[in-house]
Amino acid sequence: MRYEGYYERLFGIKTLQIKKTNDIDNFHYQGASYYVLFELFKKLPGFLKNKGFIDFGSGKGRVLFCAENAGFNNLIGVELDKELVANASENLKRYLLKRKESNFCFSCENALNYVIPEDAATFFFFNPFSEKIMEQVVKIINDYQKKTNSEIYAIYVNPQFKNVWLDAGYEIYHTEGNKRYTEAIIFKSKFKF
Repeated sequence: MRYEGYYERLFGIKTLQIKKTNDIDNFHYQGASYYVLFELFKKLPGFLKNKGFIDFGSGKGRVLFCAENAGFNNLIGVELDKELVANASENLKRYLLKRKESNFCFSCENALNYVIPEDAATFFFFNPFSEKIMEQVVKIINDYQKKTNSEIYAIYVNPQFKNVWLDAGYEIYHTEGNKRYTEAIIFKSKFKF
C-alpha cells in the first residue's frame, strides 16, 4: 500500500478511488498496483518504448502515467466511461513528471469500435471486460497484426480469461506473481504473417 500513496504524490495524480458498475460486460474501475506495473514494464523489450502503447479500459490513466515514467512515449487510453476519461484528462494536467517527447491521448470510445493506429505494439488490460468482449478485442488485435505484420505484446493483469489469448495463438512471454496467485501475464504474438 505504501507504493500507492507514494506514486500518487510523486506523479501529482488521483487514481485511487474505485468506480463500480453494474454492467455485466464492462467491469469496474480500479487502478492496477504501481509495484506490479513497474515490474511488468521492466520485462518488456526496449524497442517497444517508441511504439504505441494502448490501455483498453484506461480509467483514470494510472497505467499510462506509469508507462510514460518507464520510458514509453506514445500513450493511448481507450475508455468507455466519460467521467473516467475526464478524470484521466485532469490527471494529465496535474501530472508532474511528463517528458517532452511523450504524447498522451485519452479516447472516450468503446474498445470494439476503436481503430488501432499503425505503430501500436503493446496492449494493456486490467481485466476491463467480459470474456465475450475480450474475445472480440483479441480478434481486432489479431486483424491489426495481420494488416501490419507487427510483433504484439499484451499485458493482462488479473488474467481471468487468459485462455482467450492462448486460443488466439499467443504465447506466454512472462508471468508475474507467486506460486498461489498469477498477478499478470505478458503475452507475445508467436506468429507473423
